Amino acid sequence: MPRTKKPLTQADIARAWGISQAAVVRWKKLGCPMTTIEAATKWREEYLASSNRSNAPASLNDARLQKLVLESERLRIKIAQDRGHLVEAATVREEGIKIGAVLSAKMAALVNDASGALAGLGEAELRQKLHDRTQAILAEIKEELNKQ
Repeated sequence: MPRTKKPLTQADIARAWGISQAAVVRWKKLGCPMTTIEAATKWREEYLASSNRSNAPASLNDARLQKLVLESERLRIKIAQDRGHLVEAATVREEGIKIGAVLSAKMAALVNDASGALAGLGEAELRQKLHDRTQAILAEIKEELNKQ
């Protein structure tokens, strides 16, 4: 009676690929053949290519390196936030809304005041008065925002 070759185990594939047996179980459920290392490796490469997962780590060491790089980036961002170099988008959005509201109110006041204050002025005087009033409004806005 001819001797048959023992099928490949999950532990064999895990050792060959440098991954955990739990990962091999997941690959097997997805259809990875357990006949030979070559067949399993070919299936894995085709699976990664077809599912657009080519950025998946090829080994446990690659996954650890990728994790270390991501953790380093997260820490770099956290340090920048702690130093005040980065501000969360929600904070920027809120401040932008506040600035817009104050600017809108000040510009509405300018329009209401302008008709009487600017009547009868020549073009040069009109430009100067508008410039001065605009600068005053910007100073008021800056002052209001600094209070908050």
